[in-house]
Amino acid sequence: MNPKEPGKAPGLPEEWMDHAESDLKLARLAADDCSIRREQVCFHAQQSAEKAIKAVLLSENIEFPLTHDLEELLEIAESNGIELPEVVREAGSLTPYAVATRYPGNWSEITQEDMQEAIRIAELTLAWARGRL
Repeated sequence: MNPKEPGKAPGLPEEWMDHAESDLKLARLAADDCSIRREQVCFHAQQSAEKAIKAVLLSENIEFPLTHDLEELLEIAESNGIELPEVVREAGSLTPYAVATRYPGNWSEITQEDMQEAIRIAELTLAWARGRL
């Protein structure tokens, strides 16, 4: 992917939400399949929340860096006057799933509960984003 303007996120907020919904659907479907690693489920939950937050930022014409750090994105939102419910603030806890868990490595096991919590946070973050668009 080559953004039209280097350093700027391409696309419309609705397109970002469509991708966020798709990632959440993948996470939900994969969560029910014991042959799919929990790390990958959590990755899609994180991606869903990330894209939903970015959709909100885009809808408000707020520039943001191309990052996977949800805490950073939430700080940008808040510093631009966007009120964040507590559950959306929890999305920051999904950041580690963005990169580290995509590859074999040395991290603690992701439990079934961790996976379900990641999906819950993504669902609530999407609901919040939908309400803002």
